[in-house]
Amino acid sequence: MIIVNQIKCTLDQTCTKEVVAKKLGCSVGDIHSFQILKESIDARKEPIQFVYSVLVDVKNEKRFLTNKDVTSGEKPTYILPEVTFEATSRPIVVGFGPSGLFTSLLLAEAGYNPIVLERGSDVDQRILDVDQFWEQGILNPESNVQFGEGGAGTFSDGKLTTRIKDDRVIKVIDEFIEAGADESIRYEAHPHIGTDKLRDIVKNIRKKIIRLGGEVKFNTRFENLILNEGKITGVQTNQGSLDTDTVFLCLGHSAKDTIEKLVEQNVCAEPKSFAIGVRVEHNQQFIDKNQYGEFYNHPRLRTAEYHLTHTASNERGVYSFCMCPGGFVIPSSSIEKTLVINGMSEHARNQENANSAILVQVPIKDFYKGSVLDGFNYQEAIEKKAYELGGGNYNAPIQLIKDYLADQVSTDFLDVKPSYCLGTTFADLSTLFSTEINTALKEAFIAFNRRIPGFSDGGGLMTGVETRSSSPVRLTRNDKGHSTTIENLYPCGEGAGYAGGIMSSAVDGIRIAEKYMTK
Repeated sequence: MIIVNQIKCTLDQTCTKEVVAKKLGCSVGDIHSFQILKESIDARKEPIQFVYSVLVDVKNEKRFLTNKDVTSGEKPTYILPEVTFEATSRPIVVGFGPSGLFTSLLLAEAGYNPIVLERGSDVDQRILDVDQFWEQGILNPESNVQFGEGGAGTFSDGKLTTRIKDDRVIKVIDEFIEAGADESIRYEAHPHIGTDKLRDIVKNIRKKIIRLGGEVKFNTRFENLILNEGKITGVQTNQGSLDTDTVFLCLGHSAKDTIEKLVEQNVCAEPKSFAIGVRVEHNQQFIDKNQYGEFYNHPRLRTAEYHLTHTASNERGVYSFCMCPGGFVIPSSSIEKTLVINGMSEHARNQENANSAILVQVPIKDFYKGSVLDGFNYQEAIEKKAYELGGGNYNAPIQLIKDYLADQVSTDFLDVKPSYCLGTTFADLSTLFSTEINTALKEAFIAFNRRIPGFSDGGGLMTGVETRSSSPVRLTRNDKGHSTTIENLYPCGEGAGYAGGIMSSAVDGIRIAEKYMTK
């Protein structure tokens, strides 16, 4: 087979066998079949084009290898490693977010019959708990946007974009499609699932794990390891104890209480830099017009996204994160009387506003006072301040970007109305942050306004506060995947400090499961 790159189509064309044949300079009859590997949109200049890379099965393929944009290739696949380790007990997986889903799936496929412990509820009950919070402001600390089946990603845009180059990505995509995702996530340049579809997908993966011999225990909070002379013999939960000699720690980035208990049991952890900031909102049509110009409402063009970065004069990096086109800003607290927000969009991405986190790097020196938990304490202090600034009732503090830059509290909205469902309160968001963070954030907004005119000097809103973009700790592990202090304890995923998003967390879960299977 061959891979053909740079196949360009107009907005009114689709990538067909005829288009591929024209690119190769062969007849349609010479092409047995083809598969789209990647689809992207080139909107840098008019006319806007779709650009494709395709895998082609064609007669006499060698004659095309000297053509421009043609290379030899095969269909990318993931092969489960050969199992070489026979377990003496059922491994336990703590946490059922992306890393926990795929760790337990791999273990189940290999015949290890894992037991999964998830402190939150199954996705159906979790939806009810989250709706109660969003509608009435009643928070369930164990079942919310952060905790429960599917992890924090279940209430998100379901973005599958990743910069990592790893065959395990293919496994993740295959499983998502088998569980109900659209086939297009294989080739879209910025694939996403949408929170409405992701809820059923994680449920279907759970059902597959159970069919393969796994077991999932919801509302079961891991409390500590049971150790004998430094070796794992079981785990203690709020529902009782379980025997095992192997534990996979697939924690989310908000599991402060769990990490605190692990550190008390000599699990080695170290502080890690992270980022905090705000959610910004603009009219989606404004973003679409900036990206696509006069073609912004063409039916084939997807809802536009942006990716912005800036390095401030104080060397702080500032960047957009988890951009949710056509979505909502959502309440995401997991601790009572604190305020955390995030972004979410459904598969259709058809809401009025676009939103994105704009985050500033927080180096270790900003928060470290001697305890590995200092990063969590730093986050929580800002979350408490945001709760109070909003009025002490889960209202979110909000400010026009242009007023933040002018050091004045906003008094009215312009063309952008907030999507946050629990109400907002005009406030001075600069009081949430240090001088260093405010300096970097203000410089970035000025720079972003040059990239997207109107981004910062129009009706754009900033809502506080976003603090849970990544874990502030790393649970150290060796090249075998074990904790550096406790054998057969496998930290992985976002909460352990080894990933940042759905795809990288899932891939890390697969990677660590492989280490166990082949040790």
